[in-house]
Amino acid sequence: MYYNGTKNVLVSFSVSFFTSVIVCVVFFFIVPLLRQSPDTMVPDLLGSTTEQARVIAEQRGLLLVVGGEEENEKFTENLICRQTPLSGSAVRTRSTVTIFLSKGSSQIVLPDFKGYGLSEATVRLSGLGLRVGEVRTEENATVDKDKIISTEPRAGTKVNKGDVISVVLSRGVEVAKVPRLIGKSLSTAKRIIEENGFVVGSVSWEVSIDYNVGIIMRQRPSAGQTVKKGSKINLVVATVLE
Repeated sequence: MYYNGTKNVLVSFSVSFFTSVIVCVVFFFIVPLLRQSPDTMVPDLLGSTTEQARVIAEQRGLLLVVGGEEENEKFTENLICRQTPLSGSAVRTRSTVTIFLSKGSSQIVLPDFKGYGLSEATVRLSGLGLRVGEVRTEENATVDKDKIISTEPRAGTKVNKGDVISVVLSRGVEVAKVPRLIGKSLSTAKRIIEENGFVVGSVSWEVSIDYNVGIIMRQRPSAGQTVKKGSKINLVVATVLE
């Protein structure tokens, strides 16, 4: 009887002891965890400025940390282009959200420099992180002399910072006054035409009583007109009726 009574006491003591231990564990460790702040959802901060994101994060009880900068085509400079955790993630309040700011894209849409002077275009290209490469000239009737006709790559093309842009400048159109050829011999007229930078065009013959055979009696364009160099001058030469 004494033995059984002692055994019952020990069992009761053991049960009470372990029950007390479990209660203490629950009270000191489990309950504080249950009392922690409830979960909150990470907001979408993409496209926001740092200041805007900080206000939004604080309203959710979150801490904001800037993780750095990186190139991004979608978002312009100084806007948030990436965040971790992702928006919609469930986290504890006072958790940290790391954001990354956009440095913009390394690619640029090349502007249209048609009609710009070379020096002005060089300044603008430099501001975009581009460099002027080969510069060549072409005759052009619609773009003023020493102004840009086109670039290579063409305007509207996406290029990378540091790329070299070739430029085509206008030489304009060289013009000159048409010399007077009427009364000259055909051979002399041809020489004068070529010396003045023009080209002999069509040569036709007509009977004339006013001009000797082989003498220029009409010309087109007329003498004194200002036309593009390289233009054709057509001649009508006197002949006699056979």
